[in-house]
Amino acid sequence: MKGRSKYQLERERAEARKGLPLPTILAMMFASGFAGLVYQVLWMNQLGLLFGNTAHAASVTLAAFFAGLGAGSWWFGKRVGASGNPLRLYAWLEIGIGLGALTYFLVLAALRALYPLAYASLGGSGWMMALKFGLSLALIFPPAFFMGGTIPAIGQALIRERAAFGKTAALIYGTNTLGAALGVAGAAFILIPSFGFRITYALAVALSLGVALVSWRLSGASRSAEAPEAAAEAGGGKARATLRDCVLLGLCFFSGFAVLALEVIWTRIFAQVHENSVYSFAIILTVVIVCLAVGAWISSGIARLDRPPLQLAGAIMVGGGLLLVLTPTILMRVTGELQPVHAIEAWSLHIRRIYRMGFSGVGLAAVALGMLFPFLMKAAEKMRGAPGAVLGRMLAANTLGAISGALAGGFILLPAIGMWSSLRLIAACYLLAAMLLPLGWKRFGIACRACAVLGLAVLFTVLDPSGLPAQGESPQGGPATVVETWEGSDSTVSVMRKPNGHLSLKVNGAYALGSTQAYSEQADQLRIPLLIHPDVRSILNIGLGTGMSAGAALDPRFPKVAKIVSCELTPAVVEAARSHMPAEYTGGVFTDPRSTILIEDGRHHLMATRERYDMIHADLFLPYQRGAGSLYSLEHYRASAERLEEGGVFVQWLPMYQLTEYEFGVIARTMLEAFGQVTMWRNNFLPGNDKAALIGMRKPTPLPAPPEIPGARLRAELQGMGWENATPDRIKPSADRMLLFYCGNLSAARRLFEGYPVNTDDRPIIEYQTPRLFREIAAHDKVIWMLGPKFTDLVGRILRECPPSLDPALRSQPPESLGLVAAGQSFHRSMVLRMMGRIGESLEEWDAFAESAGMSVPSE
Repeated sequence: MKGRSKYQLERERAEARKGLPLPTILAMMFASGFAGLVYQVLWMNQLGLLFGNTAHAASVTLAAFFAGLGAGSWWFGKRVGASGNPLRLYAWLEIGIGLGALTYFLVLAALRALYPLAYASLGGSGWMMALKFGLSLALIFPPAFFMGGTIPAIGQALIRERAAFGKTAALIYGTNTLGAALGVAGAAFILIPSFGFRITYALAVALSLGVALVSWRLSGASRSAEAPEAAAEAGGGKARATLRDCVLLGLCFFSGFAVLALEVIWTRIFAQVHENSVYSFAIILTVVIVCLAVGAWISSGIARLDRPPLQLAGAIMVGGGLLLVLTPTILMRVTGELQPVHAIEAWSLHIRRIYRMGFSGVGLAAVALGMLFPFLMKAAEKMRGAPGAVLGRMLAANTLGAISGALAGGFILLPAIGMWSSLRLIAACYLLAAMLLPLGWKRFGIACRACAVLGLAVLFTVLDPSGLPAQGESPQGGPATVVETWEGSDSTVSVMRKPNGHLSLKVNGAYALGSTQAYSEQADQLRIPLLIHPDVRSILNIGLGTGMSAGAALDPRFPKVAKIVSCELTPAVVEAARSHMPAEYTGGVFTDPRSTILIEDGRHHLMATRERYDMIHADLFLPYQRGAGSLYSLEHYRASAERLEEGGVFVQWLPMYQLTEYEFGVIARTMLEAFGQVTMWRNNFLPGNDKAALIGMRKPTPLPAPPEIPGARLRAELQGMGWENATPDRIKPSADRMLLFYCGNLSAARRLFEGYPVNTDDRPIIEYQTPRLFREIAAHDKVIWMLGPKFTDLVGRILRECPPSLDPALRSQPPESLGLVAAGQSFHRSMVLRMMGRIGESLEEWDAFAESAGMSVPSE
């Protein structure tokens, strides 16, 4: 065997692989990429539930995934050249992926039991972050490690001669990447909404094992021609890295770094425009990965050109750098200067709009960036070693760069210099790196360097993006000026000042956290449950926002409150509220010793802590926003119930103007599964701004009797007020009138909600259903949000199912106060009907309000 010539070895290798069906192998790589990204989507979701949906927790999960890929590429790449049958090895790798993925849930169950103990000991320290990374490695590293070896194994099987290395490797890589793109889209748009996470995960495992079966069958008909020692001879013995090899690996690292850093930055830019649902994030990720796949295929064609590979790589980098110079201008144009998308259009049209915006904004630049790494495979044809080993080293370097780029983009560049200056920096690095390559000083090299210098000059002068705004102006919020902006690792937060002087907080473009103008409504979100349950001493508040709701608990009216802990996901939100929200609005939430603020996912804190509270207060959350759906899940509600003291209450505020009756029914049914008693309360009587609180208790318990004579002060305050001068905000929450805000006992009216499904972590109905309905309803001009007449109709059905006189939750209320329930419903209906122009019916409800409340109030 040792006597065979290198020519004979190449010929035997080619003959042995002539029978390999290229379309079948590419289909396997496509399916492998599809399954790989489905796994990643599921892992990111599940570990987000365990570790918290913070940017830091997501980063350690992503780093663990890429670490597995990189290590697998390097380790298997070194050994695949000695394999007598690379396709058989590939089959074993896919089996390893499937089995490793199956063991994931077994390990996850054990970690869920142990994690709270570690959280109690380590809290929010750096050791806790290290522990999260270690646990992520334990869960994700094994299957990701096997994934990393798949491309080197297929490359070893397919690449028949050294001259075909570049074009074949780029084709393999591009096909695998396209599969990954469709895996992201398929998981987000079809699999998870249709089947849930567990069945989707099982389908991905089945796909991996199916690919393994196909590869195993192919491997029986194709065995590598050379034995291990022959492979070593063909590679020239142990490969030593030359200077040229080091340059190539450095470029592989740089390519991975730039692509992942830009993906983070582009995602942030588009987050200022779209609604930040699971779908919009999946669209942007799909756009980037599809463009990378297209770039890889173009590189496969360019690899056939008869020019020095490093010169062509330099030209690709110059082209990519120039497109990056233009990208900020293009993005500002296609997004209407970062205007949030508020178009009234059907769901399918909205999806096409976001895809079109993504491809138009970053498509050309992403394709150019996607060309570099695959084309470097052409330049690596002279790198010593078996094809699989060379691919393994290149993929490992690229993956290491990807880890560094993702972390640097999110935790260094964005917080330090912002998204536009980060784009400028990466564009400049691309152009400078191209100028340092050995392009020569003939016409081609001079032209490339001249273009790079021109691009740098334009980048720092006429097209300098550093002065562009971090957020656009939302027409829905009215005119406002930016007071201060924070670009953090997870979002962009701004303090806005309106012409009337009121301040508001805005996150990622259009999401308003609250304003001083709406102080009363925000403060009432904690006042109302505290007026209902005045003996509360300890509170966990999920979602700090402006701090106005949490600050209301520190009001002297609630002297028994001894502690309030507020969990806020975004550090910049805390800093913005602390710096700019006036103390008279925040009520000492930042200064009172009874108040503690944690930069933490509230759900994660509840799951991991062993502390108990008298009240757990969940603020208003956008139902369609990515990650918010987990705060409406059965698992979260059960964890909340376990953390309540005896007689404690869980308060879930719902934005009725963002929910349909179906979604409200799902949330109500889910809470009914977790709590023995659920009652509903309104926040105000303002039609169109309806908010409701679902208050859960572990077991049926009568509500505390009011400390004052029910309705006494109310009758005095409203005496003489007529229908014409009555306003919805005239009735304020107070201890003597809280039953005006009572909407009924959902537990006693459980029959109304039995037909709705339960929202779980496995079947996240709210997170995946709401964005679709949000667009479909707007497109067809259907007013089916649970506001105004729909809200009052729902309350009417609940009260008919369980009248106040039969309501077990009202057993401790004085009999004379029960009329306030009907009075509140009549007052609300009167305001709604008046807004709708149904004057006669409104007057009838007004008279019913006066009669139920025992007041003499004229209707005209």
